[in-house]
Amino acid sequence: MRSSRTAWKIKAAAFVGILTLVGGCNSYASSKPSETRTHASTQIAASSAPTVRLPTSDQLESALLDADDLGPAFARKPTDAPSPSEGQNDSQFKGCQPLARQLNGGSGRSDYPQAVATLQSRDGLVAVSDALTAEPTGALAADYAKAKQALESCDSISLVSTVQTIKFSLTPIHFGSSDSSAVRMDATHQGVLVNGCIAIERLGKNVALSYASLHFTLTGE
Repeated sequence: MRSSRTAWKIKAAAFVGILTLVGGCNSYASSKPSETRTHASTQIAASSAPTVRLPTSDQLESALLDADDLGPAFARKPTDAPSPSEGQNDSQFKGCQPLARQLNGGSGRSDYPQAVATLQSRDGLVAVSDALTAEPTGALAADYAKAKQALESCDSISLVSTVQTIKFSLTPIHFGSSDSSAVRMDATHQGVLVNGCIAIERLGKNVALSYASLHFTLTGE
């Protein structure tokens, strides 16, 4: 069981690295999604109303969750590019083109402020990704609508690496405001239960939150 657990810790680290929607959308799901929205909304409130000046990347960064918000079992992963040995560069989503394109980083406006944080449990089996994007009202409305449509377009998607494929079923769930969108992800792969969620929500006219999580459960433990 120890060798199996170690292998899945490596796989979890590899797959979590690409759970990011760019341009008004990312993935995030902790045990307290409402805490995420409250934390971010409080931090950026002064920047998003009523002026048209966008919050800076530093302001967005300060509004993200950190390890203290999730507890001592979590640590923040470095934002540096992942090591090829972890397999992250070889992983991508396939099977639902609109959503896969978003998740694989095929859209987005890199010239606007963004901030992303990925936190992982110290046992390597739970990971959370939290992102904020700031854009002018018109641009954010268009990008958010596109991301929302992509998130709601399919009932399954596969996460593919050079060595394996995990196929997730996607089930719509409630996340926040009426304009938010979220799906639960569920899969069973090689005797391991994998679940999580992807959620997006607008926080005012100029900022969008995206959130995702993955949880690997080794059967028999």
